[in-house]
Amino acid sequence: MTEAPGADSYAAAAEFYDLMATPYVAQLDPVLSAMLAETDTVAGPVIDIGAGTGLSTMLIADALPDAEIIAVEPAAAMRAVLVSRLAARRDLRDRITVLPSGFLDTDLPSRCAAVVALGVIGHFDPRTRPRVWATIAGALAPGAAAVVEIQRPGRVAADPERRYTRTRAGAVHYEGWSRADPVDDESLVWRMTYRSYRDDRLLQEAITEHRVWPAAAERLDAEARAAGLRLAAADAGTGLLRFTTEEQD
Repeated sequence: MTEAPGADSYAAAAEFYDLMATPYVAQLDPVLSAMLAETDTVAGPVIDIGAGTGLSTMLIADALPDAEIIAVEPAAAMRAVLVSRLAARRDLRDRITVLPSGFLDTDLPSRCAAVVALGVIGHFDPRTRPRVWATIAGALAPGAAAVVEIQRPGRVAADPERRYTRTRAGAVHYEGWSRADPVDDESLVWRMTYRSYRDDRLLQEAITEHRVWPAAAERLDAEARAAGLRLAAADAGTGLLRFTTEEQD
């Protein structure tokens, strides 16, 4: 789930991403499915912005089994995992298109049934986000919805290094560590460290850094309204926000 300038910084994360993201995806699944439940898949394709390794794409595909999906992913390493998923699933290959570009560089269909952006919006700085919202609003068919995730913590704040997950595959166990360091009043750098161990022996360590511009629900709501979208639903547990082009649901 990436959409950042310098998206190649995700190359080191691609090997570990799916193992680390399992608890996160399990939380999102029922909420995202509910927010997409009224999607009219006849209206056009569903756009998955910053599809990453395809975890979000699979959630959309399961929630909307009749939908055509366009997965937009600029990071080659993450995209390789996504395409590998499709290679193993002929049913998905027939309805999922993977585009190797950033969202604002992608030629989108004029009418989309929905837009999904998980773990993405904070990768755009405040000067760029109005263009992002305008592009989303312009792509949606009448009555269609956009589901956007607030990237925690939603504000600029230091977060000391902590282990956020630990998992195992075979004889190897994996750890994911994160740390946030503010850059200025608007942005911070997330430093992600991935380690793999066999017994107590460190086999591998990979570190990535990503600059993000956090925004709380209130700010995202205001930005979306300026583009003609209305906040229709919010889930505090996952940070998912559903915006619609309709005046009323």
